[in-house]
Amino acid sequence: MRKQAFLLGLFSIGGQVFLLRELVATFHGDELFIGTALFGWLVAVAIGAVLAGRLKYPIDLRLLFALGAVLLPMMIIAVRLIPFWATDIVGEVIPFTQASMISILAMLPIGIISGMIFTFVSDKGGRAAESIAIVYLFEGLGAFIGGLAVTFATGGPVSSLVAAAMLGVLISASVYLENSIRRQVIVGVAMVAAAVLIIAAFPALERRIDRAVYEPYNIIESFDSHYGRHAILERGAEKVFLTNQVIEAIYPDVETNENLLVPVWIYNPDIKLVLYIGRAEFGIAELAVGMGLQLTTIDPRSELNERLSRWFSSPASTNHIDEDPVKYFSSYGIDRLYDLIIIDASELDSYLDSRYFTEEFLTSAGRWLNEDGILYIPTAYDSDRHLNADKRRALSVIHNTLKQVYPKVGYWPGGRTLFFASLRHDFDLPTDSIMARVERLALSPQYIHPNYLIDRLEQMKMERLRAAVGEYDEINSLTRPMLPHIQAMMNSRLDSFDRRLIGFVLGQSWWILFLPFMILIVFAVCLVRLGKGERYSLFLYFVAGLVSLSLELICFYLYQSTAGSLYSEMAVLIGVFMLGLSLGTYYALKVGDRPVEFPALVMLVTTVMIFIFSYESVVGDVLLLYYSLFLLVTALATGTLFVGATNRYYNVRIRANRGVGYGWELIGSSIGALLTTTVLLPVIGLHWLLWSLVILLAVTFAGAVITANS
Repeated sequence: MRKQAFLLGLFSIGGQVFLLRELVATFHGDELFIGTALFGWLVAVAIGAVLAGRLKYPIDLRLLFALGAVLLPMMIIAVRLIPFWATDIVGEVIPFTQASMISILAMLPIGIISGMIFTFVSDKGGRAAESIAIVYLFEGLGAFIGGLAVTFATGGPVSSLVAAAMLGVLISASVYLENSIRRQVIVGVAMVAAAVLIIAAFPALERRIDRAVYEPYNIIESFDSHYGRHAILERGAEKVFLTNQVIEAIYPDVETNENLLVPVWIYNPDIKLVLYIGRAEFGIAELAVGMGLQLTTIDPRSELNERLSRWFSSPASTNHIDEDPVKYFSSYGIDRLYDLIIIDASELDSYLDSRYFTEEFLTSAGRWLNEDGILYIPTAYDSDRHLNADKRRALSVIHNTLKQVYPKVGYWPGGRTLFFASLRHDFDLPTDSIMARVERLALSPQYIHPNYLIDRLEQMKMERLRAAVGEYDEINSLTRPMLPHIQAMMNSRLDSFDRRLIGFVLGQSWWILFLPFMILIVFAVCLVRLGKGERYSLFLYFVAGLVSLSLELICFYLYQSTAGSLYSEMAVLIGVFMLGLSLGTYYALKVGDRPVEFPALVMLVTTVMIFIFSYESVVGDVLLLYYSLFLLVTALATGTLFVGATNRYYNVRIRANRGVGYGWELIGSSIGALLTTTVLLPVIGLHWLLWSLVILLAVTFAGAVITANS
C-alpha cells in the first residue's frame, strides 16, 4: 500500500505539472489558465475518488497506472496541437472560454485515474481513518520527490514530452516489480527498451507536431527552457521568435525599433545611457548604435543567449544583464543612473507582464533614472482609430498608475500608443518643434518622419486620447493587478459567447458578494441540519482544500511577480507543499485520535497573518526559500487538519465510501483554484482576499469547538 501511494504521488505531480506547463505555454503564457486547469484537475480527482468507492469490484491498480502512463504523453501532444486545431494564424489569441474549457478538459483523464487510484489504495488498508491518512502521507512524499525530479528535467536535455513519457515508463515498471528475480529482469529489460524507443522516436514526433502548428513557416529551431517553450521560425527574409505561442519579436522590423527609440529622443536629444527591458537581438541594439546611444538590456533568460546568437546578433558594445528586472531593481545597489528606461509592453494578458505596470515597480524603476531621465512605455494598444471601452480603460489605468509615481506624463496616439513619464521633464513640445527635431536626427527614420507625424499627432487624435486616459480613476498594483482582466475583456470581443461570459464574470463584480453567503450555508448545513459530530468533518475537509489551494495560488502569483519566473519553480513549490502534507499527516497519525484539527486551524490562521505582514519585505535570493517555507507550513497544517477531519468522520462511519472525505477536500480546492487568482485577486485585492481566509478559518474553528463532543 505504501509503495503504491508513493507511486501515486509521482504520477499525480507529473500529471499536474507537465500538463499545467503545456497549457500555460499553449495559451500565451497566461497564468489565468493555471486556475482553470487546476479546477479541472481537482474536480476530476474528486470524481475519480468517489466513483471508485462506489464500484462493486475494484480495478487492477497496475492497469490504472499503465493507462495513466500512456494517457499522459498523449494529452501533452493533444495540448500542443491545440493551436493547429483552433486557428490558422501563428500567435493568434484563442478565445478565453474555449481556452478555459480546453484547460479543464485536458486535466480530466489523468485526474480521474489519480482519484480512483487513491480510493483503491486506501481500500487495501484496515481501519478507514488510518488507511486514508497513510495513503495521504505517502502520496505527499512521492509528490515531493517527483516535484524535484520534474524541476530538474524542465528545460534540461530532454523536452517535457519526453520527460513525461519516461516518468510513465518508470511508474509502470515499478508497479509490476515483484520479488521474483525473473520478473525483475523482464521488467528491467522492458523499461530500458521503452526508454530507448522514447528517446529515439519522440524528437521526430515533436518536429512533426511543430510543423503542423507553425505552418506555413519553416522551423529553424524549437526548444524548451526554464521559462517556457520557444520557436524560431522563418518565412522568406523574415524571422519570428515565439515564446509560449506569443510572437515576441520579428526580424527585421524597422517600424517597431524606431518606435522604441526615436520618439523619446525627440523630447531629449541629449540621452546617452539607455536601459531596455527586453532582448537586444532583434534590431534595437543596431539602431541604438546608429543614434550614438549606449544600450544596456535586462532579461533573465540567459539560456536563450547562445541559441538566439546563432540566428540574430547585437553589437559588441551592448551591455547585457541576465537578471529579472523586478528582482534587479529592488535587490541591487544603484551603480549608475540612466537617461532613459524603456518598458516594451506586449498585450498585458498575464500577471508576469502586467507587473511592470504596477505602482511598486514604476517607483523602483524611477530610482535608476537621473533627475531629468525619462521612463518610456510603447504599448501594444492601437489608438490611431476607434477606441472601445476596454481599450480606453486599459490606457487610462496605465496613465493613472504612471501619474501615481511621476508628476510629468505625456502620450502619443498611433498604432502603438506611447507613454512618456518623468520627474522633471515636460512633454508639451509643439508639433512643429517635434518635426524639426526629427529632421536634425543623425539618421533618417523610415517611419518616424515629419509627414507621418503630421497625421499621428493630429489634434483630434490627441484630444481623443486625452479624453480616454482621463475617463477612469483606477490604477494597477501588485495587490490588485487589473490589467490582465481588462485585456481578457478586450480579447473576448473576438467571440460573442466569450464576450457574454467574460462580461458577466469579470465585468459584473456584484455576484461575488454571494460567495461568503454560499460558504456560510454549507457551514450551517454541516453544523445543524445534517447533525453535529462526524458530519461537520465534511466542512473541515472543504475548508482545508479551499484555504490551502487559495494560499498556494497566491504564493504562485507573488513569487512570479517578484522573482520573474514560475515555469521551472512550479514543481518545486508544489513538491514542497506535498511534503508539508506528508509531514502534517505523519504528525497527526503519531498523536493518535486526539482532536488535531484545533492546532491545525490555529497554525493556519497564524501562518496567514504572519504572511500578510511579511511578504512585502522579502526580496532577492531568499524569495524561493521564503515561499517554500510558507507553503511547507501551510501544508503541514492542512495535512494535520485532513487527519483530524478523517478521524471525526471515519471513526463513526466506519463503512463509508473512502473517497468521500477526499472528494470534499477536492471540491474546496477546486473552488479555490477557479476563483482565487482568476477572479477574486483583481476584484477585491490581495489583502481583502487574505483576510477573508482568516475570517473563514476563525468561523471554522468556532464550529469545530461546538461540535467537538457530539
